[in-house]
Amino acid sequence: MIWEIDDGEKQIEGLDATGHPDPGYAASLGLLPAPFGRRTMATLAELLVLALFALPALLVATPALAEILSGAGDAGAMLADGALVWPIVTLAVGNVLATVFIVVQLVLLGRKGVTAGKAVFGLRTVNVRTLERPGFWRGAVVRYLVLSLSFLLPLLGPLLVVALSPFFDSERRGRSWLDQAGATWMVDVRRGLNPYDVKRMRIARKSVRITEHASGPALPSLATPVERDAPAQYTPSGRLSGGVIGAHRRMSPPQPGAPVTPGVPSSSAATPAAPAAATPFAPAVAPTGMVDAVPPPLVAGQLLDSFAPSPAAPTPPSAAGSDEPAPSPAAAAPTASAAGGVPSVRAVLRLDDGSRVEVRGATLLGRAPAPVAGEGAVQLVAVADDTRSVSKTHLAILPSRRGVLVVDRGSTNGSAVVRDGSDLPLTPGDPVPVQAGDVVRFGDRTLTVERA
Repeated sequence: MIWEIDDGEKQIEGLDATGHPDPGYAASLGLLPAPFGRRTMATLAELLVLALFALPALLVATPALAEILSGAGDAGAMLADGALVWPIVTLAVGNVLATVFIVVQLVLLGRKGVTAGKAVFGLRTVNVRTLERPGFWRGAVVRYLVLSLSFLLPLLGPLLVVALSPFFDSERRGRSWLDQAGATWMVDVRRGLNPYDVKRMRIARKSVRITEHASGPALPSLATPVERDAPAQYTPSGRLSGGVIGAHRRMSPPQPGAPVTPGVPSSSAATPAAPAAATPFAPAVAPTGMVDAVPPPLVAGQLLDSFAPSPAAPTPPSAAGSDEPAPSPAAAAPTASAAGGVPSVRAVLRLDDGSRVEVRGATLLGRAPAPVAGEGAVQLVAVADDTRSVSKTHLAILPSRRGVLVVDRGSTNGSAVVRDGSDLPLTPGDPVPVQAGDVVRFGDRTLTVERA
């Protein structure tokens, strides 16, 4: 086993060239000095606790002590009579409690940097050089001794040492004479970083240590140029260029009269052949009576021809002399529907007067609906309107793959779809899908969309 002994001292971060703590380093970590008001209140709170421990003894022992000092009573006689038992017991208990409180305070201050008052007011004490725990002897005991000596000057001593001395700090960090004697620094953990949060403190130290690396020169791009004869930004060596994908080579035509070496491509071989002319494709024919779920916007007063049903093919005449009777219309209807000649019913429109309209293709509604040129075969539904609130061609109902669409044909009084009690005004020319149960209001008339 090899033993390694590290003779070097521990590297302390945040010290300047002279070995003194750098206030800028602590500020970069996020540590903030304790404010004057809270650090004073923390000290007063701890002194108040000590006073509470001594209060019972003072209340009991003060009358007996005053009687002895005034000469009204004899101390020996009072001790023999038991009159001094309770004053002595209360004094002993008060001193024990105060001593325990002070020892606990010193241990917590040396190991955790916290006391009762500091915990209440959000303060912590750290070693000013290492920004870690202050230590028991110098960071806690020496501070307590200096504080105790300040009471030799009643009221003025504690006021000067605790409250006023932070204003005399040359580093402007709010360090009192207690902090300077114990090499400590009191910080605010409510607004700043808690130095005893090991994880956050480690991250803060690393972030301060990180230095930005100098950016090197930009390297040339390895991408192949888009243009064939464009100069490449990066060309590998002649020995390795054949194994590099995308290595650029300029192809030059051979000189006149130069021999052609077999196996070496010439410039003519590198010339790409002209592409063959593309054969145009015939556009696909949309199914009759069906449109996409969301058709293209329509212009007011115009419909698509694909919405109209295709006319039925004429029935060829029967051969002369045939004795077979002609099929009846009732028998021919199922055959035509099965062959796809008659579109199926997409929806049923129930008007407010009780009439019903089956939607098999493009349907126009109005006082006197009429298709425009090029619309093809459409179903015309005239709606009676004495108030003349309905335009001549007010609405268009168009079948779609998922139901029907309603389009306002640029009417005067407008249209709207009523669904769940809310109105959706229709923009002229824009198809809007409707579903079973929707009510379409056009002028003063309404219709309800029902399933087929």
